[in-house]
Amino acid sequence: MREFVIYARKAATSSDFPLNDLPGRGGRMDLVARCVCNALWLSHDLRRDTCVHIVACGGPEPPKVITFYGSSLRGVSPDERSIASWIKKASKGRNPGIRVRRQSFQELISELAAKGRFFYILHEKGKDIEGVELSEDAVFVLGDHLGLPAKEEGFVTRFPHEKISLGRISYLSSQCITIINYILDRYHGR
Repeated sequence: MREFVIYARKAATSSDFPLNDLPGRGGRMDLVARCVCNALWLSHDLRRDTCVHIVACGGPEPPKVITFYGSSLRGVSPDERSIASWIKKASKGRNPGIRVRRQSFQELISELAAKGRFFYILHEKGKDIEGVELSEDAVFVLGDHLGLPAKEEGFVTRFPHEKISLGRISYLSSQCITIINYILDRYHGR
């Protein structure tokens, strides 16, 4: 299974964020929704072998992990407002393919490591991705527009990992996810 972990420093952690102001009072839920969309959606289909974990660290009740499972997601459209709306609904109760729980970044990483997962940390000074034979059955860890905090990056390095880079250009988190999916699709023959 392909997994993505996005550390979202400003992402809202309660269900009362406004759908009409996702980048502002919504705590950058626009960024969260774009990452979810780019991780899971293909044209006319979902990536059923993929899940994305958003570690929301904004107010008022941090931290929370919002997980979207491509294998069981139903009724969600691939647009920011729809994804944000489903996050609001999932925060109030369980929905197919979406799980919201109070959990920290380090607890999530420890949980995934206990399952024997290998981590790729996206880092501008990492090894160029073109020289890395990527495993499709891995966890890709990246930060939001503010980056992955050094403390959290250091925690991931306690487990089997490799730091990788997409090159000299800094891309948006959602674009990084698209590039990784593209590379894996080509390499693994999707």
